[in-house]
Amino acid sequence: MDDETLFAVILRGRPETVDEVAALAHLPVDEARARVEVFRERGLLGGRGAELSYVNPASWAAGTVAEQSSELRRRAETALADMESVVAELPALLRHWAVGEASGDPVPVATRHGRHASEDLWYETVRHDSGTLNALLPEVDRFLQPDPERAARFGRAMAGKDRVRVIMPTWAGDDPLAQQRMVAYRKVGVEYRLLDSPPSWFWVDGDQLALPFEWGEGRPTSVLGVRNAALAGMAEQYFELLWQRATPAEPADVPWAPLLVLMRQGVTLETASRRLGINPRTGRRRVAAAMEHYGVSTLFALGVAFGADAPR
Repeated sequence: MDDETLFAVILRGRPETVDEVAALAHLPVDEARARVEVFRERGLLGGRGAELSYVNPASWAAGTVAEQSSELRRRAETALADMESVVAELPALLRHWAVGEASGDPVPVATRHGRHASEDLWYETVRHDSGTLNALLPEVDRFLQPDPERAARFGRAMAGKDRVRVIMPTWAGDDPLAQQRMVAYRKVGVEYRLLDSPPSWFWVDGDQLALPFEWGEGRPTSVLGVRNAALAGMAEQYFELLWQRATPAEPADVPWAPLLVLMRQGVTLETASRRLGINPRTGRRRVAAAMEHYGVSTLFALGVAFGADAPR
């Protein structure tokens, strides 16, 4: 008798002891005891020794999913921290590498200085008629009132890309000037998300990666560029983790969007509902509707699906 069949027999017969399990399933007592322990380890059965107690399957499923969701969050946070520690070491290592660089080196390093160093490096080193640009901009003040000629040039270049994704600080979502710039660049296909504390400025476009001289700078005036597919791929994966964590700058116009935005920030469903002026029961109905919309069955999966639902 396999585990699934045995457990079905136990649930239907509700034996109170291991001996009763053995009799009900026609098993030796030692085997019945060993298999009961397996069910206990999985959280499907309770009790100690020879005595059995029962766990509601719904409670078991909810607890198991919550535990797995917590583990997935922990893994994601660990992966993000590990990747950031690697990326954070790159600027210093690349500066040292550039000193001894030879023309045949497989990781050529370029440097640019000045107020427009980050844009100049991009204009000079990447294709403007295809590809994907991913950029993290912790400080956007100087982009809010740009030189009209430079802004027009930048817009034309963005329009030629296959995709452009930009992460900006959360405050930009409430700043009128920042909103104006986002509206202007959305017309050429730029996608935006907001993050409370972007760790550092950088961008990655194809096999070209740009970093500040010191990791953590939000508005660098000296930047490093390196053309290397492996490093660019690593930076793109790091950006992807940040993108999934960030909040869409313009949530979809659906009733559950404001709730999910708050819940992605760590607010409970009940608290988020009250902040929005609705009762928790209404909040739960909206979350249930969102789960049905995205075809998911857990809050964690819902958060991931909602986070990935950026306007294209």
